Amino acid sequence: MKESMVWRDDGGCLVCGSQNAHGLHLQFTKTEDGAVADGVVPSHLQGFLGRSHGGIIAAVLDEAMYYAVAMRGMPGVATAEISVRYRKPLPTEEPFRVESRCERVTRRFAKASAVILVAGEVVAEAEGMFLPVPADIGFKGE
Repeated sequence: MKESMVWRDDGGCLVCGSQNAHGLHLQFTKTEDGAVADGVVPSHLQGFLGRSHGGIIAAVLDEAMYYAVAMRGMPGVATAEISVRYRKPLPTEEPFRVESRCERVTRRFAKASAVILVAGEVVAEAEGMFLPVPADIGFKGE
């Protein structure tokens, strides 16, 4: 396999990358059936004043689902499909929690779901399908 075809984590991820000066720096921890992280969306990632951009919300949900799948033993995956439902605005500069779970893992794909909560209330939710990719990924999953 060509070296350029291998996906590598260099710490630059917008959501979880420790090397991204403008990122969210979420740190996911393993749960019984997925992953969880707490964070705050800074105002420089807003859409409208005081509200997180919808793309940032989708990225947080996507990353959470990735971690749910990775922590089930399938770390080399890429998002094939994601469906997001926005229920309420996610305020910037306020704490949130993202919770995800791995619904199914097979040799060929994985399915996962995630929610973002503010003060215990769901503000967004997603479902996604993930496919294996050739990857050299080291994550702090366990």
